[in-house]
Amino acid sequence: MEILVFDTSYVQDRKEKNIGKKNFLFSFLALFLSGFALVGGVISAFSISTVFWMLAAGLAAFSLFFTWFYLDQRLDGKRFLAGLGLVVLLGGFCFFGQDSLIRGFYSVANSVIRKINQVYAGNLNTLEASSGGTVLFFMVLIFIITGILGAFMVKEQKWLPVLAVFFPVFALTAAAGGRPGSMWLYLLLMILLLIFTAARSHLMGWKCGAAAVVIALAVSVPAWCIARPLSGTSIPQLSKAGTRIQSRFLQSLWQILPKISGGNLNLSIEGVGGGVENGTLGAVDGYFFTGVDALKVTCSQKPEETVYLKGFVGETYTGSSFEPGDGESFQDTVLAWKTEGDPSVYIQNLPFLRMMYYETTADQPVTAAQITVENKNANIQYTYVPYNAFLNDNYQIYGGDDYVGGQTAQDDIFSFYWRDAYKETMEGYRDGEKTDGVLNETEASYRAYCSTRDLQVPDQGLEQLKKECAEKKEEEHWGQSDMGDVRPDWDIADEYEQIRQYVVKRLVSQCSYELDVDKLPEGQDFVETFLYDTKEGYSMHFAAAATMMFRMLGVPARYVVGYAAPKEIFTADGEGNYTAVLEDSNAHAWVEIYQPFLGWTPVEVTPGMEAEVAEEADTDVQDQAAVPEEETALGEREDQGKGTIILGWLSDHFDQILIAGATVLLLAVCGILFTRLRKRRRSRLGIGLPPSGRVQALYRSTYQLLIRAGMPKDYTETEGQVTKYLLEAGVLTGPDEAEKMKQLVLDANYGFRELTKADTAFMEEIYRRTKKKARKNRN
Repeated sequence: MEILVFDTSYVQDRKEKNIGKKNFLFSFLALFLSGFALVGGVISAFSISTVFWMLAAGLAAFSLFFTWFYLDQRLDGKRFLAGLGLVVLLGGFCFFGQDSLIRGFYSVANSVIRKINQVYAGNLNTLEASSGGTVLFFMVLIFIITGILGAFMVKEQKWLPVLAVFFPVFALTAAAGGRPGSMWLYLLLMILLLIFTAARSHLMGWKCGAAAVVIALAVSVPAWCIARPLSGTSIPQLSKAGTRIQSRFLQSLWQILPKISGGNLNLSIEGVGGGVENGTLGAVDGYFFTGVDALKVTCSQKPEETVYLKGFVGETYTGSSFEPGDGESFQDTVLAWKTEGDPSVYIQNLPFLRMMYYETTADQPVTAAQITVENKNANIQYTYVPYNAFLNDNYQIYGGDDYVGGQTAQDDIFSFYWRDAYKETMEGYRDGEKTDGVLNETEASYRAYCSTRDLQVPDQGLEQLKKECAEKKEEEHWGQSDMGDVRPDWDIADEYEQIRQYVVKRLVSQCSYELDVDKLPEGQDFVETFLYDTKEGYSMHFAAAATMMFRMLGVPARYVVGYAAPKEIFTADGEGNYTAVLEDSNAHAWVEIYQPFLGWTPVEVTPGMEAEVAEEADTDVQDQAAVPEEETALGEREDQGKGTIILGWLSDHFDQILIAGATVLLLAVCGILFTRLRKRRRSRLGIGLPPSGRVQALYRSTYQLLIRAGMPKDYTETEGQVTKYLLEAGVLTGPDEAEKMKQLVLDANYGFRELTKADTAFMEEIYRRTKKKARKNRN
């Protein structure tokens, strides 16, 4: 039976005081640990340098204050003055220490920017400011955070508003590339468990929450200790599925972040996807980023061959990357050559100039084609250039003769010759011994330079590969021609072709194509790990291994990253041109070798690029190389079992699952809020109760409104003080209504008579008048 207590002026006994102290202690600890997990997680995620013990002390002080401030849910004089004093004190520190506050903001912002650039291969510039000041900056944030969290945790434990604070902070942290430490995430889970259990308990809230946390600790800590020896052992299927999901998550963010930054942050889809982008090798677990437009390519002629667009070009192998060449060494060497203008651009244009020269004397000249490359979302550090193209002097070449730097304009237009036509023409003049002229002399000088630089291998490491290549070179007598020291170019070219066939066959027959690969373990050599350990990888692995094999077998070679556009994807656009949109899945790595008299020529060694690999190769190599990626992936999925298929499907549809999950979560939150509001309204108005219960509920709600409006808490209806207050406030129209209300409340609580619907309607009208009057006074 529900009993209404009219007289609120009573004295707490000792037991109630002890309960109040325990509530204060639990509320303080929960508030302190929540702020501790939030601030500590952000600091660890971005490696922010600060004095953590000072922040912990400030957090403890603010937690004590806001626990006391919110515990009784009333704003009396002392709380108002204490809160005002604290705000003024903090404001004074901010005013007199504004330089330190600004430095702290810049330091934190720079830490976030550096993390974004590291994770997303972005180009955000850091802010120019001295370091320091993070303590004051975080103190201000801690004051705001504890004030917000305290409002939902101290008196009543409301887990949804607390989650609404935690989730955006950690979601934005993850979106910016931050990864909080496992300890902070574990503490966060324990805090959420505490608040959720306390909020849902019908018993003493904090006691039940604390019991749940103790049970969770008792289970999770021993489990972690038992599983710790296995922490270094990965489950391949789960690891690969996790990488897919992570890449899909990054894919959903990369288009949003540049807009948030106002266009200042240009992300590289290759860098976000973790696949091929530059000379870094094996830095991520696999490559799963697909479906985003990278380049739009328009050709004036219908392509009859794969269009290779060179981006990064790597020279020096370090064991975990390819680095650009020495630009100063190139400039010093090129001084002795016959070049015009910028020597780096001249060398880049050398194939085009030679082809154009020979075409002027040809009976059936080949017309140069024109290609337009529009950078939609590819890495803006590079200009993607086709082979045998002509560049104007506005382009900057890095590494002397390596890659072409990115331009401000996103559309690059080049004149170029198709590789097949160039090869056929150049071989004809080479074999006919028409090799005189200034351009050919420059080519010969450049060839000698490449034969020295691009045959280099590390002195240490690659021992197994060095042994294998030395034995094969000795077996085939490569580099040991019977034609003397001065070998004709066609003889060298024939030997290079034999070596090319061997390298392709060696790779595609003993290594398999696989996107789901683990990143390179620390301290291991990338090429040897691929060739002799994992024996699986994608274009980055095959191209890197082929580059080193060619060099060890005596062929100058370089590692190239860019885009490969198969001829089949080009379609006529109705204006006489042929257009293809390359997605990020067209990002590709290959090896290029320096063919005598011809120059740099791409060599495809990656299975799946069957149009290039199968050319002039053995039948068994063709069969293995021509397996489409989709069929290979399907067969592997069948072998991996239903669990892996499900995980793969989940990762492939991550975008849709993310949207659906967010929609369901939003609908669930809205449903919960609507249900709670409806339940509170029914409880406030006594809906569903008999007339006496409704009158009691309506009186309680009216009484609470009056307390909030300023009525003393010791007013009771037994003395008629409440009705008198309502009469003076103008809610009741006269003494008759006051007497009727007083008698109605007494009848409802003590059962003097049976109440009717008319009685509940009268009490509901009084409640509505009180609510309207209170709202009017507030406004």
